[in-house]
Amino acid sequence: MAVPLWPKGGVKKKTIQLYNPNPGSIETDVRAEFSKLLDGDDVVPQRGHWVLLRRMDKTQRCTCWGREAAGTDRYMDDSRKYDEPEEDCPICNGEGWIYDDELHLVRRRIVAPPIGLAGQEQQTEVGIMNVPYLVFYFKYYVNPKKEDKVIEIENNDDGEPVRPFSRKEIYNISIAEPFRDKKGRVEFWRVSVKMEVI
Repeated sequence: MAVPLWPKGGVKKKTIQLYNPNPGSIETDVRAEFSKLLDGDDVVPQRGHWVLLRRMDKTQRCTCWGREAAGTDRYMDDSRKYDEPEEDCPICNGEGWIYDDELHLVRRRIVAPPIGLAGQEQQTEVGIMNVPYLVFYFKYYVNPKKEDKVIEIENNDDGEPVRPFSRKEIYNISIAEPFRDKKGRVEFWRVSVKMEVI
């Protein structure tokens, strides 16, 4: 028995809508779900961990930067091209710029392929090192920039940061991009970073 090509009553057409136009719909709110993932609630445990976001103010050099005065031999030789900050400066911690540290709850994952496949090796004094790329996910309001840094800190067993903050790793931000959804609303930030080799 064959199935007719044109059934009685015609073909019933249904469209699939990406967004339900009805208020009170069951559409997923990505921003709320992401916050729930990081923060947790009464039922779901906290899945995020605390980091510091170091916001670099690239418009203001630290006072330790290039202390050679105009007219000295070193100033005349290189026109301050090779000036560096003091490594143990109490103001900038050797960054050379003024900065602010902010505490944020994030999610992290490694996106680097195995050693040798991505050309991510860097020559250091001790040899060639593989420098993995990581991705941190920040909440929608953070707005990180490429010149900022992510600093991993110690977290206790309850998921709270250990105070005073104890730095573990420092990462330079390569790309900071917002994930946008309905009507261009920013739902979260995806930040690709590379470990700072000291």
